[in-house]
Amino acid sequence: MLGAMALGPSMAGAARAQSDIKIGLTTDLTGIAASYTRSTVNGVELGIDEVNAAGGLLGRKVALLVRDSQLKPDLGTTHTRDLITREKVDVLIGPNSSAVGLTVSAVARQYQKPVIMTTPNTPRLPMELFHPHFFTLVPSGLMEARAMAEVMGPKGKKFAFIGGDYEASHQGLKFFKERLAKVNPGAEFITEAWPKLGEPDYTSYITKLASAKPDVLFSYLWGADLVGFIKQAKPYGLFNRTAVGTLLFMDDLKALGQEMPDGIWGQMRAPFFAMPGDTASRFVERYRAKYNDYPADFAIMGYEAVMAYAGAIKDAQSVESAALVKALEAGTFDLLRGRTRFRQLDHQGDVPSFIGKTAAGDKVPFKVLAEVERVPADKIWPSEAEVLEARKAK
Repeated sequence: MLGAMALGPSMAGAARAQSDIKIGLTTDLTGIAASYTRSTVNGVELGIDEVNAAGGLLGRKVALLVRDSQLKPDLGTTHTRDLITREKVDVLIGPNSSAVGLTVSAVARQYQKPVIMTTPNTPRLPMELFHPHFFTLVPSGLMEARAMAEVMGPKGKKFAFIGGDYEASHQGLKFFKERLAKVNPGAEFITEAWPKLGEPDYTSYITKLASAKPDVLFSYLWGADLVGFIKQAKPYGLFNRTAVGTLLFMDDLKALGQEMPDGIWGQMRAPFFAMPGDTASRFVERYRAKYNDYPADFAIMGYEAVMAYAGAIKDAQSVESAALVKALEAGTFDLLRGRTRFRQLDHQGDVPSFIGKTAAGDKVPFKVLAEVERVPADKIWPSEAEVLEARKAK
């Protein structure tokens, strides 16, 4: 694991050269999100390796400098400021957690450094806390909840919810309910379950949900909480009687393996098995060869951030912040998820949300998503009026 002041291992030597273009990455290498974060770093490193192998940018190599924020917002502030003021990084990539993402974005705003977020997806970042140097390649929590309502909304009349008792989960349910009222006006929520984060025993929540007999269960559990819930709920037959929709990460699929029930509606941000075209296939091959693993969504989005910067630097013929912001705003970038632009209003990338049903994979030792639907960004992102109202309220 990288230490608090460590460099990305493949780029340590290059990062010392004054002529390098430097990417700063303050992220959460310590704590419950460590495996997700390691995937992000892997994807960023692979992208930089490819850029440098092709001759670099503007005749210069690209270097990566990594700092561990340990899921602590104050460290996110300190490390990001150090990367900008002492290490003289040219651009930033965001961390894993939204809490640290808020502080990284604030420092980027202060020093007018471009930052691309690849994991933090609190709607506050592109809405009320937006600034011109902020860009994001991850669907916001608002967009994800709306996408799930679009897909799951028509599947019944009686809805139930389970999610950790924290802010993002409460927001997710709020956004889901708002969109559900439009997609299926006759639908109603008949029960809600709010276990604490890290809950070891879901028995009482499972029996409560099962006895309510919902048509649809919307889940905002993730990571170890989702894995524990699925393992404990499976013997009760909950997934046989109810259409279940949940956010899924690659780690969840790998952790459950063949224990993952078939037919769960999973939502993912950038599943490698649903990426279009030969470019994505070649990326997976290179990732597998370098890391002996399958690329998680976080790896793909980290790689895409490097490629977006590379495209913008080529277009601008500069790493000067104002020129890069203009190039990012004006450009269209060929990324793994498809051709991508940043919306002028909030610099939200027009990336889709992927929703499909869990099923056995042909070539992998874990379940994947089948019948994947790409819900386009322009169907689920907030309207201009919603964005401006949020900024006005702030």
